[in-house]
Amino acid sequence: MDDFDAGNAENPTLSLSGSSVKPETSVSLAAEAGLFTPGNLFLGKYNIKDRIGAGGMGVVYRCSQVFIGKDMAIKTLNQSSMNDEAAQRFQTEAKAAGSLNHPNLVSVYDFGVTESGTPYMVMDFVPGKTLQDVLSAHGQMPLETVIDIFIQCAYGMAHAHEKGVLHRDIKPSNIVLMQEENIGPGSIRILDFGIAKITSEGAQTQELTRTGMVIGSPLYMSPEQTIGRKMDARTDIYSLGCVLFECLCGAPPFQGETVIETLILHQTETPRPLREASMGREFPCRLQELVSSMMAKSVDERIDSMSAVHDELVKIRGLIENPDNSRQASHQKENQVTNTSKEKVQKPAVENHADINSKLLSTPAIVSAIVAAVLGISVLMVSQLTPPPQKPVKQIPLIYGRFATPGEERDCYDHKVRKALAEAISRGQDLVHVAACEFSQSQFEILGNEKWIRKLELIECSLFTPSGLATILKNQVESLNLRGSDLNDDCLGAISHCHSLHHLSLEKCTNISPTGLMEIARMKNLQTLNVSRVPVSDEVLRVWADNMHDCINLDVSQNQLIGDNSLRIIGRHRKEFSLNVANTSVSDEGLKYLGKNLRVLNLIGDHRVTDRGIKTLVNNCPNLIVLQMPGTSATVKGILKLTKLKKLHDLELGKLNIDAATRNHIRDTFKAREVNTYNF
Repeated sequence: MDDFDAGNAENPTLSLSGSSVKPETSVSLAAEAGLFTPGNLFLGKYNIKDRIGAGGMGVVYRCSQVFIGKDMAIKTLNQSSMNDEAAQRFQTEAKAAGSLNHPNLVSVYDFGVTESGTPYMVMDFVPGKTLQDVLSAHGQMPLETVIDIFIQCAYGMAHAHEKGVLHRDIKPSNIVLMQEENIGPGSIRILDFGIAKITSEGAQTQELTRTGMVIGSPLYMSPEQTIGRKMDARTDIYSLGCVLFECLCGAPPFQGETVIETLILHQTETPRPLREASMGREFPCRLQELVSSMMAKSVDERIDSMSAVHDELVKIRGLIENPDNSRQASHQKENQVTNTSKEKVQKPAVENHADINSKLLSTPAIVSAIVAAVLGISVLMVSQLTPPPQKPVKQIPLIYGRFATPGEERDCYDHKVRKALAEAISRGQDLVHVAACEFSQSQFEILGNEKWIRKLELIECSLFTPSGLATILKNQVESLNLRGSDLNDDCLGAISHCHSLHHLSLEKCTNISPTGLMEIARMKNLQTLNVSRVPVSDEVLRVWADNMHDCINLDVSQNQLIGDNSLRIIGRHRKEFSLNVANTSVSDEGLKYLGKNLRVLNLIGDHRVTDRGIKTLVNNCPNLIVLQMPGTSATVKGILKLTKLKKLHDLELGKLNIDAATRNHIRDTFKAREVNTYNF
């Protein structure tokens, strides 16, 4: 039944391929004796170090990328185990993970077939322990640690869902903790996209299988998944809710004596309240509401996105760190939840074994559906994991309402680009705006032939090439906005050679990596850089601080990797500038690194900023002109300290839980100092 078997239980990369130990197979030994012998240089760039997992389906090796010195893992599929189904699953996993680039997801960097016919993929090598290992060793986990872990899980899964990738097998053994204490940004990795695997031996391992294939983990499967209905992002939300429940309470929400019983419980029972299931632990009322929403039986009643789960967890963390702000309201809500729960729990949530058997006998329709699922769901799962067959002609609507062949498609995008040029000329502007265009050399050349373009917006476009971008940028383009477009690091290299460029936006270009961003950070002529929702690391910021001395506007918002150390690096910048760190991990501690050269600051959603941080800003940033702070934890006392900023002109406060008299007092106080307050 195992697809792969591990040779090192301490290495969670093996969760990509199972981790129960079996004797070496002749196939794995033969593979190791060939291309993947330790010391061999695979593909001219991967130095094979050792074999870390082997089994009936293939082998996993640890290697080093010789040009950058980074440890990676190479996963192979044995030819003897290969059939159409196995090959498709292997390729699906590579494509799914290969389309993702996020600090909380394991990435695939290379995929192919050797000359001898062995499929392989090159992916992140992830040291650390799985969440299953930690749960097995310690049971219940500290509340703050759990919240920090699942903020990152939801952050990563939101990115996957944005890219149209569903996990379908979220469970503790597919979540890796790169460090067990002081969980920081980027220290969590989610494994195994697009394909399910068997959990490690000794863990709770109820699995649905048929020969050579795992199709789910009933302990964490959603009601719709258990009976083979259509799955969407909310299926992953339910599974993540089950794992969150287990971390808080020390046991899965539903666990019957058999697979069938467990599936019945997912279908019919409501999870016990966290306090009851954890033997009396106290939890914020808001956390109980979130778990209940994630685990709602009906998909329509479930919280609707991983982004919403992430945002709610961030707010809950804020409540935990600042309990005085909401203690009274939380207690009132918890009492309501407790009273409601007591009424519901008059009948036990999980019956004993005899009761389960009785229910099974009395609900033949449900039993029939689930038995059918156990026997036949694998076919459905494979069909959902398998991309739909490509049509001979990709059909897209033309302006006149008919469908295009590939040649007509190119002409369609040519028309779109020419129309954008005509609109810019008619307005007398040097700004050209093109959206949702799949670029080819034809469109690159059309834009490259227009010498007058100075500002270019290519929004949510794709199929860029380095040579194509070089063609566009050769004409002294000064401003380039690529928001939401599909770029790779090679494209960033081409952009970095454009010395006329002063303003660059890479917002939501999530397929680029910190390595590629290093090239951008070395662009000495850039004045404005927007890398919102992009995985910017502190290493990139160090290069930025050392090179981009003329930068007057930096946007690193919507990135949980940005924290206090990031502000310490940014604080080295000496030119007057604007800074956007909205919805990041910055706190009071980091604000002390900002100084007199800061003119505009966006702290929206930074709940770790309190009155202490506001006082620091007043003392260190006397030249601040614009401040945005909705969603911080500042109180009226801290806000009124801002009146000491003599140059402050615009102040966005957001909604505050204060009475009308206090609100009017704040507004009048700032109005008297000619400060505009808005969204207040």
